[in-house]
Amino acid sequence: MVRQNRMSIRFGLALDFWSPSKPLDKLLDDYVRLLSIAERYGFHSVWAGENRPVAPESGHVPSPLLILAALATRTTLRLGTAVTLLPVWQPLRLAYDGAILDQLSQGRFTLGVGAGIARTLQRYGVPPAETASRMDESLALLKRAWSGADGFQGKHFSYEGKVYPGPVQPGGPPILVGSSVARGVQRAVDLADGWIGATQFHHRLIKLQAERYWDRMAAQGKGRETGTVAINRTCFVAESDQAARKQGKPYVSQVLGFYGRMGAITDNQGNALDPNDDLFELVGPEIYLVGSPATCVTSIRMYEAIGVNQINLRVTMGDMPLEVAERTVTLLGEEVLPHFRA
Repeated sequence: MVRQNRMSIRFGLALDFWSPSKPLDKLLDDYVRLLSIAERYGFHSVWAGENRPVAPESGHVPSPLLILAALATRTTLRLGTAVTLLPVWQPLRLAYDGAILDQLSQGRFTLGVGAGIARTLQRYGVPPAETASRMDESLALLKRAWSGADGFQGKHFSYEGKVYPGPVQPGGPPILVGSSVARGVQRAVDLADGWIGATQFHHRLIKLQAERYWDRMAAQGKGRETGTVAINRTCFVAESDQAARKQGKPYVSQVLGFYGRMGAITDNQGNALDPNDDLFELVGPEIYLVGSPATCVTSIRMYEAIGVNQINLRVTMGDMPLEVAERTVTLLGEEVLPHFRA
């Protein structure tokens, strides 16, 4: 039986859908087992991130919408991208693909978007200087296309006619905007349905962006019940703090190292940490959730207090055995999520 999912914070699973050592079809079969456990405990959603890698590496995939389409009939959870690299997409194409995924999932799709890094944009012929204007225009186009309106005229993108078939959800799938700057929060309020913080964002940055988001929502007369502040957090849970840190460190360190090599793991002042240092020991719940269920509850309360109302937990990473991820999801379901039931 699926438990009722009325919670003060919604919980999702942010999964690494690419492994250099396991075929994708086998990985998806394994993850369906994981999602079945998540359904049983009242998790809200499953999320796939987008990356356009040029070498073998575990983590996000080039085609997250295809991954979610493959899961649409294999889970009852909501399906989301966290995040899609919006500037490298032709937004009219994304409008069609998103509408089809919403049809396949019977209205369970959420589109998370972000800008990506300059190297990826340049590879696709997108001038980094145009990132902001392309983000704004693409979001406006998606909202218009999914509303059933006729045509769009912009600086970068224009089309005539309607997008058909349209999405199941009235007005289209909700859109969450990921960004580390104030302009991104403005997009999240003005052009989308919420803000989402990336795996590597420091608690200090999340707090700042959440404050900006809720302040702007209030200034526009929008209630908190209509907004979303979501974050992705790497998560490893065991029966004790000592066991979680010992067993989880090798896996969590792989994630920290990936972002650390890009200069994206910072201290509480925003200074990049040396990726050659022991990042696992240098950071803590400000960036990851590792520990016993009680410790995880305390850490999640820290995010709840700053206005986060959705947490997507990255419970698979690197070459982690499936049974280890299953243990984390089970402990979360039995001993963590009950603390946040409304």
